[in-house]
Amino acid sequence: MPSLTETVQLGSLTAPSRIVFAAHRTNFATHRKLEARHVGYYEARARGGAGVVVLETVTVHPSDWPYEYAPIGYEPSVVPGYRAVAQAVKKHGAIALASLGHTGGQGSSHYSQAPLWAPTPIPEVNSREVPMEMEPADIETLVKAFARAAVFAIEGGLDGVEINVGQSSVLRQFLSPLTNRRGDDFGGSLENRARFALQVIAAVREAIGPSALLGVRVVGDEYAPWAGLVPETAAEAAALLAKDADFVSVTSGSIYSLHMTRAGLYAAPGHSAGLAATIKAKLQDRVPVFAQGSVVDADMAESLLSEGKADLVEMTRALIAEPELVAKWRTGTAESKKSIRPCVLCNQDCVVETVQNARLGCIQNPAAGYEIAEEFRPLALNKARAKKRVLVVGAGPAGMEAARVATLRGHQVTVVGANKGGAVRIAAAAPGRARLGLVSDWLEGQLADLGVTVQEATVTAESLPALVKEHQADVVLHCTGAAPKRRRFVELTADAKTVTPRDVLGGKVQKPALPEGKAPRALVLDEAGDHAGMGTAEWLVDNGWEVTVISHDMFVGQRLTATMELTPYNQRAAGKKIQLRPQVEIQRIGNGRVDGVDIYSRAPITFEAELIVDVSYEVPRAGLTADEDALTAGDAVAPRRIGQAILEGHRLGRSL
Repeated sequence: MPSLTETVQLGSLTAPSRIVFAAHRTNFATHRKLEARHVGYYEARARGGAGVVVLETVTVHPSDWPYEYAPIGYEPSVVPGYRAVAQAVKKHGAIALASLGHTGGQGSSHYSQAPLWAPTPIPEVNSREVPMEMEPADIETLVKAFARAAVFAIEGGLDGVEINVGQSSVLRQFLSPLTNRRGDDFGGSLENRARFALQVIAAVREAIGPSALLGVRVVGDEYAPWAGLVPETAAEAAALLAKDADFVSVTSGSIYSLHMTRAGLYAAPGHSAGLAATIKAKLQDRVPVFAQGSVVDADMAESLLSEGKADLVEMTRALIAEPELVAKWRTGTAESKKSIRPCVLCNQDCVVETVQNARLGCIQNPAAGYEIAEEFRPLALNKARAKKRVLVVGAGPAGMEAARVATLRGHQVTVVGANKGGAVRIAAAAPGRARLGLVSDWLEGQLADLGVTVQEATVTAESLPALVKEHQADVVLHCTGAAPKRRRFVELTADAKTVTPRDVLGGKVQKPALPEGKAPRALVLDEAGDHAGMGTAEWLVDNGWEVTVISHDMFVGQRLTATMELTPYNQRAAGKKIQLRPQVEIQRIGNGRVDGVDIYSRAPITFEAELIVDVSYEVPRAGLTADEDALTAGDAVAPRRIGQAILEGHRLGRSL
């Protein structure tokens, strides 16, 4: 049976492994062109053993400008960028492909100041923008545009192209009855709805010739069974589209289910990988099929191959976190496999469809997207000139990453912290978020392999001098994390009793004794709008509490939109009967009672419960030293997310 590290034939080419680094948004482009940052990023994954590298989707026509940094694929100016990436990727044996697309009605007119193009004037779900219905002449224009863009890819030295007929694609919008309500030759039956995509595929094949690779990216399920493509009809569509293709890659999701295309912690790893098996069976091995669907663990990918459910597997987020995944897996040793940095599916830095226009990154791998930066050159080439004894105070992600990097640079390191794993361990206790614990697991494992001692002990300003003397430390790194802060601008009565998410998720809250059949009530006062409050509410419900979440924001869980978790959270909240009360200004907290007002009408509102959880902002823990020049990292500087803690810990370790 095939394995991850085996070669595989794609058309006339041979891929060195069966792992695919699929097309995804990076926001790396400068003036909408591929640049050196792309080169370093893609080369790192090819060097690490990826068999197929598909570049970020380029738009094939000026009518499509879906986001500020969307690369242009319709001008000759794209060729030099293609050539630089192709040379870097192909020298490691990987197959390099362009991804050609047009987002149609799922785009934005913000940048182009022109109407969106789509099969039918159905509003875009998020912006509610109504697109222009494409005329036959517009369809013909895009067919020619796809072919022209494909020629530029071949001129740039790439091995071929993948045509996007999946998520965020005008071709999928034509293919799906969910978005195609036309009455002409491009609407109605499946054959008619597929006509546009088939014309594009035929034109591209003619343009690039028979030897270049041509793949088709299809949707296996739109998760909209009332009108959209379901696995059975998606397989029929794939069979039509595969006629002139060398491979079919399978994704999922649609206008109502973007959150399922690159699902986060709310969906199980491999949640939609089985869709490839349905399409593979329909195609009867006519062409190789790529599986996709949050496959981030090599053993799961291996199983998909050995069970015959796919011929190749997309492991994009896994390769963002660990570029050397394939190379490390290929060695076959337990030690090498253990060193693979795991993707935790958090969607915090690798999903960049946000208003901030952030560049892609990874909470686990600070070098992701910054491979060409001097500060991330291999640690083996950056040994310390003078070896020091280093004491790291704090055993969270910042402290452990600082210790790991400092040790690899040649320093002698000891870590002392009250909680091994830090706040990550607490966050991982929330329902569905256990995978976050892999962040701490990996760092702890790396330190153990490096022989770094991690002592669990509470360090205070009074005990620190003795600790420094005991370990004869030349330098102390302060990575002591953050602590909850009392809510501002709210009256607290003398008998007010509140707990924090750390108390709840840390198992420090006990249910009160109530009459049989009566569930205790809990109020989650959510000032943060993120996973802290939402996870705490779910934990309480799962442990027998009736829960109401109260927020000042327009809607509860506002910050979950950045990681595409708001929709699945609302689905779970409804199923668990969590009450959501947005737009409430809290004015007074007492013993078992919260008083507030509606932020608009100013009408008074009162809530009563046996437990009040105050989810307020956190602040750095009180410093262990008055030295303004103390070396600090992570939440000890300013409470943020895991990625910033690891990045700053990494930098601190390199700075010694």
